[in-house]
Amino acid sequence: MHKIEINTQYGWATAKFGRYANGHLGIQLYQEGSPLSKISTNIPDTKLEPREFHFNSNDAGSLIDDVLKSGHFEDTGRKDKSGWCEYPVFKVKDYVEIIEE
Repeated sequence: MHKIEINTQYGWATAKFGRYANGHLGIQLYQEGSPLSKISTNIPDTKLEPREFHFNSNDAGSLIDDVLKSGHFEDTGRKDKSGWCEYPVFKVKDYVEIIEE
């Protein structure tokens, strides 16, 4: 199984992929099997491509640079609002195999 490794300010983390009930991509980072941070958030009334997700800037904002520097993700330049928060739309790069767990 191909794992996505990200060097964060807290050390190396592994990204695990899943889907929310509405089909949007969900991503959580783990360190040594323990949850570190959920880097995606679900905004139900939005349209995303299968490899896109809303970056959880409200809870994981300190990791945004680490996630982008990993080379596995790109910022699409789009943003969606939910409540008072604005969430950037990121895309998992095409070479990354998304294995949902």
